[in-house]
Amino acid sequence: MPSSKPEKSRRRSVKGVTELCDFNQLGLDFVPVDSYSVPPRKEMEPMNQELIDVLENKIGAIVEKYTALKEENTRLNEEIQRLSSDREGIKSRVDAILGKLDGI
Repeated sequence: MPSSKPEKSRRRSVKGVTELCDFNQLGLDFVPVDSYSVPPRKEMEPMNQELIDVLENKIGAIVEKYTALKEENTRLNEEIQRLSSDREGIKSRVDAILGKLDGI
């Protein structure tokens, strides 16, 4: 039956020199990374929920600010249109007055 343990000998290259490292001689028993399982830590779950709540509050505040700024932008654009039309009206009245003065 083949062994489930990875090969204990590996080649190591140091500045162009390759030497054989036998981990069995060192008394080390390495487990491949793929076989590790990291269960979620229970103390992380409440912290994660707190972070999600904080993030949710920040996103809500940003959405509220965005909505307020969008409404203000709409109001300011309407005011710009009103002032532009007032300006055109005043400009035409001044031109009419200047025309009368030229006629005198």
